[in-house]
Amino acid sequence: MSAPTAPALTADLGAARARLVSGDLGGLDVAELVAVIDAVAGRASAIDRGDADLREDIAALADLGLFDVDRTPVAVAATVLEAVATESLSVAFGAWAQRMTAAYLRHAADRSDAAMESYRAVADGRRPGVTGMAAAQRQAVGLGPVPVTATPVEGGYRLDGPIAWASNVYPDSQIVLAANTEDGRSLVLTFAASAPGVEIRTAPDLLALNATASTMVGLDGVVVPHEQVLGEDLPEFLSGVRPQFLILQASFCSGIAARSLTESAGRLEGLGAFYADEHAALVGRHDHMHSELHRLAADPTGAALADLLLLRLDGAEIGPAATRLEAVLCGGMGYAQGAPANRRMREAAFLPVQSPSQSQLKWELDRLGIVA
Repeated sequence: MSAPTAPALTADLGAARARLVSGDLGGLDVAELVAVIDAVAGRASAIDRGDADLREDIAALADLGLFDVDRTPVAVAATVLEAVATESLSVAFGAWAQRMTAAYLRHAADRSDAAMESYRAVADGRRPGVTGMAAAQRQAVGLGPVPVTATPVEGGYRLDGPIAWASNVYPDSQIVLAANTEDGRSLVLTFAASAPGVEIRTAPDLLALNATASTMVGLDGVVVPHEQVLGEDLPEFLSGVRPQFLILQASFCSGIAARSLTESAGRLEGLGAFYADEHAALVGRHDHMHSELHRLAADPTGAALADLLLLRLDGAEIGPAATRLEAVLCGGMGYAQGAPANRRMREAAFLPVQSPSQSQLKWELDRLGIVA
């Protein structure tokens, strides 16, 4: 399947929706996609308050094929997540975690029937997907070891240690993570959250994104059979999926920024005129980011690492800046916790600290000789 041309999400959300309706989204049913995004829009405030279950939206997106890696290429997934994020970053973030869990499992699905079965369950939306791979990403670039150990036992490995942060964590979730062995190997494994020895800890109360079921997970003697080992060379494993990882993160950063910039455009008169230059500069940065996002999404495996890191760094910077500007232009109304502008500002505050964090991105770029 050839990569589709992604719709722009810049100046006008109405025009963007029209492009989405008429654009080529491969095998996705465009009318059904628009209906799902409309439903997300109608539930966004309830999701933010914790009065709606995010899994309903994940199931609807699964029905469209968003998490089917074979059916829906990265370019299409980026377009969908960007559009969803214009309505709810919580839903887009949860969908990203589901898609990446599916991508990790599909990357190794030919290795065993167990991996393929887990992939299909996540891709079809029958099981929530948990990507406990933040520590693996850090280890792969030299920022410290994964805190989970894998000890050989009969028929597989025993896992011990914490997952410091993961999302989509439910009792019926499928988890993917990395663990280190005593002899210096780094494994990628998958197992059910209901497995003996898995402790799902009480979720903290977050500034936003509470609906994403993000929390810590403790592992104490979790036995994973050999057939659920997805890879035994962590850097090689990650090299096959990291481009998609960064591109799809950038897509939801772009989506929330697009929405705030669109909302701000109607408030640049009167006192708002003092912010016209700031708004224009952010629109210019976002236009560039959006263009780069879909250029790289069209050929993820051919993308240069520096371009991927710069794209994700742009998302970490532009998203919060755009949402903050919208809140400023809304005045007192933007300070009300239930206001959409306030929700977007709270949601976007997470983007600079999500792994890879803004600091890690700058560190990696510095190692490549690029000043960001």
